[in-house]
Amino acid sequence: MKPEVITATIAAIVAVVSAAISLYGQTRLARLTDRLMKQREAESREAQTATLMSKYRDPLLRSAIDLQSRLYNIHQKRFLERFYHESPSTQSYALYNTLYVVAEYLGWVEILRREIQFLDLGDLELNRRLSELLASINQAFGRDTLGDNFRLFNGEQRAIGEIMTIPRSNSEVIGYDCIGYATFVKKMSDPEFARWFAKLRDDIDLMANAPKVDLNRLILIHSKLIDLIDFLDPHCIRVPPKHRTRIEQQ
Repeated sequence: MKPEVITATIAAIVAVVSAAISLYGQTRLARLTDRLMKQREAESREAQTATLMSKYRDPLLRSAIDLQSRLYNIHQKRFLERFYHESPSTQSYALYNTLYVVAEYLGWVEILRREIQFLDLGDLELNRRLSELLASINQAFGRDTLGDNFRLFNGEQRAIGEIMTIPRSNSEVIGYDCIGYATFVKKMSDPEFARWFAKLRDDIDLMANAPKVDLNRLILIHSKLIDLIDFLDPHCIRVPPKHRTRIEQQ
């Protein structure tokens, strides 16, 4: 075989091998790039989930803690009876602050509904569980079999949640916020605002003054709130176990 033919053959083989190596390298690089992009997307989703958790879970958890604590103190420590008959100022606080912790919780539930429908925990099963817990509290407030005391129908819960929300000027943080206690007390002088709390206000007066009032609805709501707190704070970082004591059913 002539030398020039051998040289050409070797050159052709080298070119084919080089092309194959180049193609293999490009394929591996493409696969690595795709893997890195997917990893970054997953990390981005995790970061977004963490951000959502801090924006929505924490205020919802705090409002659930405040409400369950008040319900526990009403039932177990005679909070309303003691404060109603101590002085006019403590009576006013007991009334308005009890209304507020109910309204604040409903306000944050409404914010969740408006913003993201439910708190996206990055897991379908967790999302489903959270939706069930929120629905169980909603149903406990409105259940007919527990009498009329402290009952709020679904539409009333939504209405209270709506009037408790205000837009935030910093839209990068969150679209809505819940009004604070001082603003709430001030708004209670507005008849249009206060009318949504007329029934609850009468119920609180009754619980503070009547010796025997059916509190089974409060017990049920309290139990469902503990379920929600257990879900949102499973490792007891924000609420220690000793503050999650359930009320025994009467």
